[in-house]
Amino acid sequence: MKTSKQLTLFEAAGIVAGYGIGGGVMAVPFLAARTGIFPAIGIILVCYAASALLHLMIAEMSSASEGKQILEIMTNYLFRGRLGGVLTWVFFALILFAFLASLGAYIAGAGEILTELTGLHPLLCQLLFYLIAAGIVAFGLKVLGVSEKIAIIMIALVFAVLAVASFKAGLHPFPPAGGGFTETLALFGMVMFCFAAFFSVPQAAEGLAWNRKLTGRAVLLGIGINLVFILVVTLLTLSVSEEVTRVAIIGWASAIGAWAGILGSVIVFLAMLTSYWSISYALATILKERLKWKHLVCWLAATVPTLLFVMSGMTDFLGFMRLAGGAIAIIVALLVVPTFRKFRAAVLPGEHWSMGPWGATAFQVIVIIAYILMAAGSFVEI
Repeated sequence: MKTSKQLTLFEAAGIVAGYGIGGGVMAVPFLAARTGIFPAIGIILVCYAASALLHLMIAEMSSASEGKQILEIMTNYLFRGRLGGVLTWVFFALILFAFLASLGAYIAGAGEILTELTGLHPLLCQLLFYLIAAGIVAFGLKVLGVSEKIAIIMIALVFAVLAVASFKAGLHPFPPAGGGFTETLALFGMVMFCFAAFFSVPQAAEGLAWNRKLTGRAVLLGIGINLVFILVVTLLTLSVSEEVTRVAIIGWASAIGAWAGILGSVIVFLAMLTSYWSISYALATILKERLKWKHLVCWLAATVPTLLFVMSGMTDFLGFMRLAGGAIAIIVALLVVPTFRKFRAAVLPGEHWSMGPWGATAFQVIVIIAYILMAAGSFVEI
Protein backbone atom coordinates (compact mmCIF):
# COMPACT_ATOMS: atom_id res chain seq x y z
CA MET A 1 0.00 0.00 0.00
CA LYS A 2 1.33 3.42 -0.92
CA THR A 3 1.74 5.96 1.85
CA SER A 4 1.69 9.76 1.74
CA LYS A 5 5.50 9.67 1.69
CA GLN A 6 5.99 6.93 -0.90
CA LEU A 7 7.31 8.22 -4.22
CA THR A 8 7.76 6.67 -7.64
CA LEU A 9 11.18 6.76 -9.27
CA PHE A 10 10.24 9.69 -11.51
CA GLU A 11 8.63 11.65 -8.68
CA ALA A 12 11.80 11.30 -6.60
CA ALA A 13 13.92 12.28 -9.60
CA GLY A 14 11.61 15.25 -10.17
CA ILE A 15 12.35 16.55 -6.67
CA VAL A 16 16.10 16.38 -7.36
CA ALA A 17 15.74 17.98 -10.80
CA GLY A 18 13.35 20.63 -9.49
CA TYR A 19 15.80 21.68 -6.79
CA GLY A 20 18.69 22.03 -9.20
CA ILE A 21 17.09 23.65 -12.23
CA GLY A 22 16.98 27.42 -12.02
CA GLY A 23 17.89 30.65 -13.73
CA GLY A 24 21.53 29.59 -13.85
CA VAL A 25 20.75 27.34 -16.83
CA MET A 26 20.06 30.45 -18.93
CA ALA A 27 23.52 31.81 -18.07
CA VAL A 28 25.44 28.78 -19.35
CA PRO A 29 25.32 29.56 -23.12
CA PHE A 30 26.93 33.00 -22.65
CA LEU A 31 29.91 31.35 -20.96
CA ALA A 32 29.92 28.38 -23.34
CA ALA A 33 30.20 30.77 -26.31
CA ARG A 34 33.54 31.92 -24.89
CA THR A 35 35.03 28.45 -24.56
CA GLY A 36 33.62 26.98 -27.76
CA ILE A 37 30.87 24.39 -28.03
CA PHE A 38 32.96 21.21 -27.89
CA PRO A 39 35.04 22.23 -24.85
CA ALA A 40 31.76 23.38 -23.26
CA ILE A 41 30.11 19.99 -23.81
CA GLY A 42 33.15 18.32 -22.26
CA ILE A 43 32.99 20.62 -19.24
CA ILE A 44 29.25 20.00 -18.81
CA LEU A 45 29.75 16.22 -18.86
CA VAL A 46 32.62 16.42 -16.36
CA CYS A 47 30.46 18.56 -14.08
CA TYR A 48 27.65 16.02 -14.30
CA ALA A 49 30.01 13.19 -13.34
CA ALA A 50 31.52 15.07 -10.37
CA SER A 51 28.09 16.21 -9.19
CA ALA A 52 26.70 12.69 -9.53
CA LEU A 53 29.44 11.34 -7.26
CA LEU A 54 28.70 13.86 -4.51
CA HIS A 55 24.94 13.41 -4.72
CA LEU A 56 25.31 9.63 -4.62
CA MET A 57 27.38 9.95 -1.44
CA ILE A 58 24.56 11.94 0.13
CA ALA A 59 22.06 9.37 -1.17
CA GLU A 60 23.96 6.50 0.46
CA MET A 61 24.08 8.28 3.81
CA SER A 62 20.43 9.38 3.61
CA SER A 63 19.26 5.92 2.60
CA ALA A 64 20.93 4.43 5.68
CA SER A 65 19.64 7.25 7.91
CA GLU A 66 15.93 6.93 7.02
CA GLY A 67 15.92 10.07 4.88
CA LYS A 68 17.45 12.41 7.46
CA GLN A 69 18.63 15.77 6.18
CA ILE A 70 22.33 16.53 5.65
CA LEU A 71 22.65 18.61 8.82
CA GLU A 72 21.57 15.73 11.08
CA ILE A 73 23.82 13.30 9.22
CA MET A 74 26.77 15.63 9.75
CA THR A 75 25.81 15.92 13.41
CA ASN A 76 25.89 12.14 13.77
CA TYR A 77 29.22 11.55 12.04
CA LEU A 78 31.22 14.80 11.70
CA PHE A 79 30.20 17.41 14.27
CA ARG A 80 31.46 15.48 17.28
CA GLY A 81 33.38 16.29 20.44
CA ARG A 82 33.27 19.45 22.54
CA LEU A 83 32.47 21.81 19.69
CA GLY A 84 30.10 19.43 17.92
CA GLY A 85 26.92 20.89 19.37
CA VAL A 86 28.07 24.46 18.75
CA LEU A 87 29.02 23.72 15.15
CA THR A 88 25.66 22.07 14.55
CA TRP A 89 23.68 25.08 15.75
CA VAL A 90 25.91 27.57 13.93
CA PHE A 91 25.52 25.59 10.71
CA PHE A 92 21.77 25.32 11.32
CA ALA A 93 21.50 29.12 11.66
CA LEU A 94 23.51 29.71 8.48
CA ILE A 95 21.38 27.25 6.50
CA LEU A 96 18.19 28.78 7.91
CA PHE A 97 18.99 32.35 6.85
CA ALA A 98 20.49 31.37 3.50
CA PHE A 99 17.49 29.19 2.64
CA LEU A 100 15.00 31.89 3.64
CA ALA A 101 16.82 34.48 1.56
CA SER A 102 17.03 32.17 -1.47
CA LEU A 103 13.32 31.43 -1.20
CA GLY A 104 12.57 35.14 -0.87
CA ALA A 105 14.57 35.78 -4.02
CA TYR A 106 12.46 33.21 -5.88
CA ILE A 107 9.28 34.98 -4.79
CA ALA A 108 10.68 38.33 -5.94
CA GLY A 109 11.86 36.95 -9.29
CA ALA A 110 8.71 34.96 -10.02
CA GLY A 111 6.60 37.95 -8.99
CA GLU A 112 8.36 40.07 -11.61
CA ILE A 113 7.71 37.46 -14.29
CA LEU A 114 4.02 37.23 -13.36
CA THR A 115 3.74 41.02 -13.45
CA GLU A 116 5.23 41.10 -16.96
CA LEU A 117 2.93 38.32 -18.17
CA THR A 118 -0.32 39.48 -16.54
CA GLY A 119 0.07 43.21 -15.83
CA LEU A 120 -1.11 42.68 -12.24
CA HIS A 121 0.34 44.60 -9.28
CA PRO A 122 3.77 43.21 -8.18
CA LEU A 123 2.64 42.62 -4.59
CA LEU A 124 -0.37 40.64 -5.81
CA CYS A 125 1.85 38.56 -8.11
CA GLN A 126 4.25 37.85 -5.26
CA LEU A 127 1.34 36.74 -3.09
CA LEU A 128 -0.05 34.53 -5.86
CA PHE A 129 3.31 32.83 -6.36
CA TYR A 130 3.65 32.29 -2.62
CA LEU A 131 0.22 30.67 -2.41
CA ILE A 132 1.01 28.33 -5.31
CA ALA A 133 4.53 27.51 -4.13
CA ALA A 134 4.08 27.26 -0.38
CA GLY A 135 0.62 25.71 -0.67
CA ILE A 136 1.98 22.61 -2.40
CA VAL A 137 4.60 22.06 0.32
CA ALA A 138 1.92 22.11 3.02
CA PHE A 139 0.48 18.84 1.66
CA GLY A 140 3.66 16.86 2.20
CA LEU A 141 6.17 14.79 0.26
CA LYS A 142 3.86 12.86 -2.08
CA VAL A 143 2.08 15.97 -3.38
CA LEU A 144 5.48 17.63 -3.73
CA GLY A 145 6.80 14.73 -5.82
CA VAL A 146 3.76 14.69 -8.12
CA SER A 147 3.90 18.48 -8.56
CA GLU A 148 7.62 18.40 -9.37
CA LYS A 149 6.99 15.67 -11.95
CA ILE A 150 4.26 17.69 -13.67
CA ALA A 151 6.35 20.87 -13.67
CA ILE A 152 9.39 19.07 -15.14
CA ILE A 153 7.20 17.63 -17.91
CA MET A 154 5.84 21.12 -18.65
CA ILE A 155 9.36 22.56 -18.86
CA ALA A 156 10.35 19.73 -21.22
CA LEU A 157 7.35 20.46 -23.47
CA VAL A 158 8.20 24.18 -23.65
CA PHE A 159 11.80 23.30 -24.53
CA ALA A 160 10.48 20.99 -27.27
CA VAL A 161 8.44 23.84 -28.77
CA LEU A 162 11.47 26.15 -28.70
CA ALA A 163 13.62 23.43 -30.26
CA VAL A 164 11.22 22.95 -33.18
CA ALA A 165 11.02 26.72 -33.69
CA SER A 166 14.80 26.97 -33.61
CA PHE A 167 15.19 24.40 -36.41
CA LYS A 168 12.55 26.21 -38.47
CA ALA A 169 14.36 29.53 -37.98
CA GLY A 170 17.54 27.97 -39.35
CA LEU A 171 20.74 26.97 -37.62
CA HIS A 172 24.16 28.46 -38.21
CA PRO A 173 27.67 27.25 -37.30
CA PHE A 174 28.69 27.34 -33.67
CA PRO A 175 30.96 30.21 -32.56
CA PRO A 176 34.64 29.22 -32.77
CA ALA A 177 36.51 28.20 -29.64
CA GLY A 178 38.65 30.95 -28.19
CA GLY A 179 38.37 30.94 -24.44
CA GLY A 180 41.22 30.50 -22.04
CA PHE A 181 41.55 29.18 -18.51
CA THR A 182 39.47 32.00 -16.98
CA GLU A 183 36.49 31.39 -19.26
CA THR A 184 36.73 27.64 -18.72
CA LEU A 185 36.79 28.06 -14.94
CA ALA A 186 33.81 30.42 -15.02
CA LEU A 187 31.79 27.95 -17.09
CA PHE A 188 32.77 25.08 -14.80
CA GLY A 189 31.61 27.01 -11.73
CA MET A 190 28.27 27.94 -13.26
CA VAL A 191 27.47 24.42 -14.50
CA MET A 192 28.40 22.88 -11.14
CA PHE A 193 26.03 25.39 -9.52
CA CYS A 194 23.25 24.30 -11.92
CA PHE A 195 23.65 20.69 -10.81
CA ALA A 196 23.71 21.45 -7.08
CA ALA A 197 20.70 19.77 -5.42
CA PHE A 198 22.24 18.53 -2.18
CA PHE A 199 19.31 19.08 0.16
CA SER A 200 16.78 17.40 -2.13
CA VAL A 201 18.50 14.00 -2.03
CA PRO A 202 17.27 13.08 1.49
CA GLN A 203 13.71 13.79 0.33
CA ALA A 204 14.16 11.38 -2.58
CA ALA A 205 15.68 8.79 -0.21
CA GLU A 206 12.76 9.17 2.19
CA GLY A 207 10.20 8.71 -0.57
CA LEU A 208 12.00 5.64 -1.91
CA ALA A 209 12.43 3.90 1.45
CA TRP A 210 10.11 1.18 0.10
CA ASN A 211 12.83 0.27 -2.47
CA ARG A 212 16.21 1.71 -1.52
CA LYS A 213 17.83 0.35 -4.70
CA LEU A 214 15.99 3.10 -6.60
CA THR A 215 17.67 5.90 -4.62
CA GLY A 216 20.81 6.06 -6.73
CA ARG A 217 18.80 5.84 -9.95
CA ALA A 218 16.59 8.73 -8.84
CA VAL A 219 19.64 10.89 -8.14
CA LEU A 220 21.27 10.10 -11.48
CA LEU A 221 17.99 10.63 -13.33
CA GLY A 222 17.24 13.88 -11.50
CA ILE A 223 20.51 15.60 -12.27
CA GLY A 224 20.45 13.84 -15.65
CA ILE A 225 17.26 15.76 -16.46
CA ASN A 226 19.12 18.96 -15.66
CA LEU A 227 21.99 17.77 -17.86
CA VAL A 228 19.60 17.45 -20.80
CA PHE A 229 18.09 20.89 -20.15
CA ILE A 230 21.55 22.49 -19.97
CA LEU A 231 22.67 20.83 -23.21
CA VAL A 232 19.47 21.77 -25.06
CA VAL A 233 19.64 25.42 -23.98
CA THR A 234 23.34 25.65 -24.81
CA LEU A 235 23.27 23.91 -28.20
CA LEU A 236 20.17 25.72 -29.48
CA THR A 237 21.18 29.15 -28.19
CA LEU A 238 24.64 28.95 -29.72
CA SER A 239 23.32 27.67 -33.07
CA VAL A 240 20.41 30.12 -33.41
CA SER A 241 21.24 33.41 -31.67
CA GLU A 242 22.95 36.12 -33.68
CA GLU A 243 24.29 37.39 -30.36
CA VAL A 244 24.59 35.11 -27.35
CA THR A 245 23.25 37.27 -24.53
CA ARG A 246 24.00 36.96 -20.82
CA VAL A 247 20.44 35.64 -20.34
CA ALA A 248 20.19 33.06 -23.13
CA ILE A 249 16.48 33.43 -23.88
CA ILE A 250 16.87 37.10 -24.90
CA GLY A 251 19.15 36.39 -27.85
CA TRP A 252 17.34 33.14 -28.54
CA ALA A 253 13.95 34.88 -28.73
CA SER A 254 15.26 37.64 -31.00
CA ALA A 255 16.22 34.96 -33.51
CA ILE A 256 12.97 32.96 -33.55
CA GLY A 257 10.31 35.47 -32.51
CA ALA A 258 9.15 37.61 -29.60
CA TRP A 259 6.68 34.90 -28.53
CA ALA A 260 9.70 32.77 -27.56
CA GLY A 261 10.50 35.33 -24.88
CA ILE A 262 7.15 34.58 -23.27
CA LEU A 263 7.90 30.85 -23.31
CA GLY A 264 11.30 31.61 -21.86
CA SER A 265 9.63 33.48 -19.02
CA VAL A 266 7.40 30.45 -18.45
CA ILE A 267 10.48 28.20 -18.21
CA VAL A 268 12.16 30.50 -15.68
CA PHE A 269 8.92 30.80 -13.69
CA LEU A 270 8.50 27.02 -13.52
CA ALA A 271 12.17 26.61 -12.60
CA MET A 272 11.72 29.05 -9.71
CA LEU A 273 8.55 27.26 -8.66
CA THR A 274 10.17 23.82 -8.59
CA SER A 275 13.18 25.19 -6.70
CA TYR A 276 10.93 26.88 -4.15
CA TRP A 277 9.04 23.63 -3.60
CA SER A 278 12.15 21.51 -3.02
CA ILE A 279 14.09 24.06 -0.96
CA SER A 280 11.19 25.03 1.30
CA TYR A 281 10.31 21.37 1.93
CA ALA A 282 13.96 20.67 2.76
CA LEU A 283 13.98 23.63 5.16
CA ALA A 284 10.74 22.50 6.81
CA THR A 285 12.27 19.04 7.28
CA ILE A 286 15.46 20.50 8.75
CA LEU A 287 13.37 22.54 11.22
CA LYS A 288 11.33 19.47 12.14
CA GLU A 289 14.41 17.31 12.73
CA ARG A 290 16.31 19.94 14.71
CA LEU A 291 13.49 21.64 16.67
CA LYS A 292 11.00 18.73 16.87
CA TRP A 293 8.10 20.92 15.76
CA LYS A 294 5.02 19.63 13.93
CA HIS A 295 4.94 19.72 10.12
CA LEU A 296 2.43 22.57 9.87
CA VAL A 297 4.47 24.80 12.21
CA CYS A 298 7.67 23.98 10.31
CA TRP A 299 5.95 24.72 7.01
CA LEU A 300 4.86 28.14 8.26
CA ALA A 301 8.34 28.88 9.63
CA ALA A 302 9.94 27.83 6.34
CA THR A 303 7.68 29.85 4.04
CA VAL A 304 5.98 32.84 5.70
CA PRO A 305 9.24 34.75 6.42
CA THR A 306 10.19 34.44 2.74
CA LEU A 307 7.07 36.36 1.74
CA LEU A 308 7.58 38.98 4.46
CA PHE A 309 11.18 39.57 3.37
CA VAL A 310 10.07 40.38 -0.17
CA MET A 311 7.03 42.49 0.70
CA SER A 312 9.10 44.54 3.14
CA GLY A 313 11.48 45.47 0.33
CA MET A 314 14.59 43.93 1.93
CA THR A 315 16.27 43.42 -1.45
CA ASP A 316 19.77 44.29 -0.24
CA PHE A 317 19.50 41.72 2.52
CA LEU A 318 18.26 39.09 0.07
CA GLY A 319 21.11 39.81 -2.31
CA PHE A 320 23.67 39.46 0.47
CA MET A 321 22.19 36.24 1.76
CA ARG A 322 22.00 34.72 -1.73
CA LEU A 323 25.78 35.14 -1.90
CA ALA A 324 25.99 33.57 1.53
CA GLY A 325 23.79 30.73 0.26
CA GLY A 326 26.26 30.07 -2.55
CA ALA A 327 29.11 29.99 -0.08
CA ILE A 328 27.21 27.61 2.19
CA ALA A 329 26.50 25.31 -0.77
CA ILE A 330 30.24 25.03 -1.40
CA ILE A 331 30.95 24.46 2.31
CA VAL A 332 28.32 21.72 2.42
CA ALA A 333 29.84 20.07 -0.64
CA LEU A 334 33.32 20.09 0.89
CA LEU A 335 32.02 18.73 4.22
CA VAL A 336 30.15 15.85 2.59
CA VAL A 337 33.35 13.89 1.84
CA PRO A 338 34.73 13.83 5.40
CA THR A 339 31.22 13.03 6.66
CA PHE A 340 30.98 10.22 4.13
CA ARG A 341 34.33 8.80 5.26
CA LYS A 342 33.20 8.83 8.91
CA PHE A 343 29.90 7.26 7.86
CA ARG A 344 31.54 4.39 5.97
CA ALA A 345 33.84 3.72 8.89
CA ALA A 346 30.90 3.47 11.30
CA VAL A 347 28.22 1.69 9.23
CA LEU A 348 28.70 -1.89 8.13
CA PRO A 349 28.44 -2.56 4.37
CA GLY A 350 25.43 -4.54 3.26
CA GLU A 351 23.08 -2.92 5.78
CA HIS A 352 21.95 -0.19 3.36
CA TRP A 353 21.95 0.86 -0.27
CA SER A 354 25.49 1.72 -1.37
CA MET A 355 27.17 3.37 -4.34
CA GLY A 356 29.85 0.70 -3.98
CA PRO A 357 33.34 1.32 -5.38
CA TRP A 358 32.25 4.69 -6.80
CA GLY A 359 32.57 6.00 -3.24
CA ALA A 360 36.24 5.00 -2.96
CA THR A 361 38.95 7.46 -1.90
CA ALA A 362 40.00 8.30 -5.47
CA PHE A 363 36.48 9.47 -6.31
CA GLN A 364 36.26 11.39 -3.05
CA VAL A 365 39.38 13.32 -4.09
CA ILE A 366 37.80 14.08 -7.47
CA VAL A 367 34.74 15.51 -5.73
CA ILE A 368 36.79 17.76 -3.46
CA ILE A 369 38.85 19.07 -6.40
CA ALA A 370 35.68 19.69 -8.43
CA TYR A 371 34.02 21.76 -5.72
CA ILE A 372 37.18 23.74 -5.00
CA LEU A 373 37.24 24.61 -8.70
CA MET A 374 33.54 25.47 -8.47
CA ALA A 375 34.33 27.91 -5.66
CA ALA A 376 37.14 29.46 -7.71
CA GLY A 377 34.88 29.68 -10.76
CA SER A 378 32.20 31.58 -8.83
CA PHE A 379 34.66 34.46 -8.26
CA VAL A 380 35.70 34.76 -11.89
CA GLU A 381 34.22 37.69 -13.82
CA ILE A 382 33.70 37.53 -17.57
